[in-house]
Formats: sequence, C-alpha cells, structure tokens
Amino acid sequence: MKEDFLLRLMRALIPFGNIMIFCYVWALYYNEKTFAGFWYQGMLICATLYILIYYAFGRLYHAFKINIAGTSELMLSQFLAIGMSDFVMYMVCYLTHMRFANPLPGLIAAAIQLMVTCFLLKVNKAGIAKYIPPQPAIFIYGAKMQLRTEHIETSAEQLMNKLKKKHSDLFDIQEVCNDMQESSELVGKIADYEAVILCHVSQKLRARLLAACAEKGKSVYVTPKLEDILLMNYEYSSMTDTPLLMLPARRDGYKGKRLFDIGMSLLMLLIFSPFMLLVALCIKLEDGGPILYRQRRVTLNGREFDMLKFRSMVVDAEKQGYMPASQRDSRVTKIGKFIRATRLDETPQLFNILKGDMSIVGPRPERIEHVQKYTEKLPEFSYRLRVRGGLTGYAQIYGKYNTSAEDKLKMDLMYIEKQSLLLDLQLILLTVKVIFMRESTEGF
Repeated sequence: MKEDFLLRLMRALIPFGNIMIFCYVWALYYNEKTFAGFWYQGMLICATLYILIYYAFGRLYHAFKINIAGTSELMLSQFLAIGMSDFVMYMVCYLTHMRFANPLPGLIAAAIQLMVTCFLLKVNKAGIAKYIPPQPAIFIYGAKMQLRTEHIETSAEQLMNKLKKKHSDLFDIQEVCNDMQESSELVGKIADYEAVILCHVSQKLRARLLAACAEKGKSVYVTPKLEDILLMNYEYSSMTDTPLLMLPARRDGYKGKRLFDIGMSLLMLLIFSPFMLLVALCIKLEDGGPILYRQRRVTLNGREFDMLKFRSMVVDAEKQGYMPASQRDSRVTKIGKFIRATRLDETPQLFNILKGDMSIVGPRPERIEHVQKYTEKLPEFSYRLRVRGGLTGYAQIYGKYNTSAEDKLKMDLMYIEKQSLLLDLQLILLTVKVIFMRESTEGF
C-alpha cells in the first residue's frame, strides 16, 4: 500500500508541475479579454481545457507510465504531450482573439516545462529504484508445446532476456521452470511469488494457473495465443440464457476507411511535398540514379502491387539478390541514411494509398516470397490479407524490425480485430513518437 501511494504521488508530480507552469504563462500573457465574464477572465476554463488535452496526449503517448518505460522514452513522450497540448491551446488563443499571439512566452514556457519534467523524471526514477523493489517473479514456459516457427526454449529465452534487460526494475525473475512438472507442483510454487509470467504454456495448464493466480491475488503476464486475439472483438449475445460470444465478420476496414485514407493521404502529401521534392533532388544529385525504388508486395486478397519508396541504396544494391539492410551497410547512400532514419523514404507510398493499393493504417505489406514462407509456417498469416496493407500499424509502432514473424502477426491481428477511425487516428499520432525512437529500428 505504501509503495502504491508513493508511485501515485510520483505520477502526479509531473502533470501538476506542467499544469502550474502553463496556467501561470497563460494568465500572464494570453488570457487578456479571453472568455470575458467567466471566473478570472476564463482562467478556470482554460486550465480545465489544458488538463483534459494534456492528459489525453499523455495517455496516448504513455507519458505517465513511469514504472514501465525508460527515462529517454518518457522524456520523448512528455515532449510530445506538452508540445501537442501547448500547440492546441495556442490555436485556441488564436481563435478567441482572431489574431496570432506572440509565440515566444509559450515557447519559453514549454522549454521550462520540459526542464522541470526531466528533473522530476530523474527524481521519480531514483525514488522508484530506492523505495519500490522489483516484484519477485516465476517464469513458466511450455516445453510440451510444439511451436511451428521456432523452438519453445528459444522463444522463452528471448522473452526472459528482454524482461531482464529492459524491466529489471519491475521483475526479479527468481525461478524458471517448464510445464513438464506436475501442475499441482507449479500451482504450489506460485504462492511464493508476487508475479507469474506464462510463456506459451498449454491451454489446459494455463487455465489452471490463471485460476490459481486469481485465487491467490497474483499479478500474471501471459503471451497470447492467436485464438485469444481473434476473440478480442467479441460481442456478448443474450439470445439464450447460455452466454454466447459473437465475433462479427471482418471486412476491409470500417465504414468510411477508404474516404479517410484518401483525405489523410492528400493532407500528408500537402504537408510533406516540399520535403519530398528536396529528397528527390538530393537523390538525383548524389549519384544520378532513379529517384524511386519499386518493390513487389502483397495487399488485400493476395493482390500484388508495386510499393514505392525513395531509393536509399546504390543502384545495383540487389544484384546478388535481396538482403535486408544492416547497421553501417555500405550499400546505403548518404541521403539514404537520413531518409531511412526519418522515415521519409516511405512517403511515396502516399501515392499507393491514393491508388487504393494501401491504407494509412494496416498490416505492413510483405514481399511475395515472405508471404509464401510465413504462410507455410503460420497458416493464420493469410488472415492479414483480409485488409489492405498499411503505411503504419501496430507492428511498426510496438514492434521492431527484428521482432519475430509470429509476434508481428499477433500485433497485426490485434489491429484487424479492433480497427476503427479513432484507433487509426491514435496510431497515426503514435507513429510520430516512433520516428524519434531508435529502439524501434533495431536491425535484423
């Protein structure tokens, strides 16, 4: 209880500091004759509006998950949340005055907010490390299961190494065992730990262990099966007195998705066209080769199309066959390094979206040979082809280049089952964050 209270207090310090700084600057420089007639010339309304906007962007970018995310990621999340919120409020100021106000006080306030946030994050992280110890955990993996993509020991080892490397402050994995042991013995072991991590255990054992965790009040983390993800979008049916879960038939997106794709791609082309022209000029000037690179990919219903990219490698980069780019790859051109890092090499795909080959958000279109290879090992992979391939998606935001095919498939299925206009807008905004995160571009 003491640890929960401390964590809540630390989570509250950062938003409170940012809100106080904003309110001071707004009252001093931007509030004159704004919302006249309300309390303190509308200060209460402005503060409330800012709090709502700041919390909305903060939750979207996971800016308040102090105990889960790393310090650098939290700083980036706070930077985006503060920047977006301050920009929206600046536009409110413009709309109420019908003229552009001096942006300098707002920029100075944002800089102060970021400095205060960085300081508080350091203090919070130090406080968490000192006063909130990691949870003693047991890691149970399913050695009995036959995975189609890789050995279960390898998969379990990868997950365990990721948890130890990135979340040692959350978990202290004190025991590792597989499901070759008696289920009653495993249930008995759970009592000695605060957290239980289940990795690809069999369905029968998983049900028993989950029931035991619920009974004993343990935190439990489970790697989902593909069928679990397909059930995410269920609707409860009360046709009879027997509970039924109804899964609606999924088609190519939601109503209006194609219209959304067209409108958003035109808007993005308008915004990025100056940068695209500059990139095209730089590519041509560097080696005189073609500006665009075409690659055959697979989209809705298995249809093949030419996906467009700005060329980021030398002209004959694939003369020995296709090979993914690695770190410090000599085939990558000077301008190629920049456009890959900033994702500008992907912007020509906006024309693919206008043409109808792709969507703004959706599973990333795969190469023909990859689709054939993955479908042989994972028949469920073909389910991705029920929707158009996307410019961005779950796997691009939450995964990495070297995330396994099965894990990427699970992320793509999560999107397919939950897709909506609101989710698409959220993923587009989250893509802005991913562009600045090096971790998401880990090599093959």
